[in-house]
Amino acid sequence: MTAKKKYKDFESALTRLEEITERLESGEAPLEESLALYSEGVEIAGFCTGKLAEAEKKITILKEQGTKLVEVPLVDEEEEKEDEA
Repeated sequence: MTAKKKYKDFESALTRLEEITERLESGEAPLEESLALYSEGVEIAGFCTGKLAEAEKKITILKEQGTKLVEVPLVDEEEEKEDEA
């Protein structure tokens, strides 16, 4: 099952990621469980990163242009192009 299907929101995915991190850092998990937890953690991290990117694109800031305030996306288009390269 993929992280998108398993976790319906960012918060529940982050909670599970924290549980996985705690379990792995305890050093008590056997090798097979550690590998499975690691794989799940990587999948959840990707899911969370995607959710954060979606949220960032939705956020706009107000920027003064002359005498008016104009909504501008938080993510600068030039930065996006650089990130994609």
